[in-house]
Amino acid sequence: MKSCPTLCRDPRSEGRIRVASMAGQAKSWVVDFDSDAVIDFEDVKSRGDRKAVFNAVQKLRDVGPDLPSPHMKSLKGSADLFELRPKQGACEVRPIYARLGQRFVVLAVAAKKKDFHRAVASAESRLGAHR
Repeated sequence: MKSCPTLCRDPRSEGRIRVASMAGQAKSWVVDFDSDAVIDFEDVKSRGDRKAVFNAVQKLRDVGPDLPSPHMKSLKGSADLFELRPKQGACEVRPIYARLGQRFVVLAVAAKKKDFHRAVASAESRLGAHR
């Protein structure tokens, strides 16, 4: 059973209402998809690979920037881009994402290893539209 945040009066805030989270409740991060990344994702034909990508995105939502390797990896030569590694890297599909403030944006998806460099180039060009 999930715990829900509760509204309570903060005695230090002169009657204002604040949201107090229950003990152990983690922050949930926002993960958006660029519209062109959704089109890239259509190239992923395997149902298992699609499910693995959704699971990796959920881990990013749950853990945020603390998501450890092997679930993600920063991209060499691009300080702002990261790759999600579904199934701890065993799946060849690679969503390419960036952190923008308090949210993440999946900018491109490489459905196959041969598509990886094209996906990174696409992600770099799409990044400017989201800043």
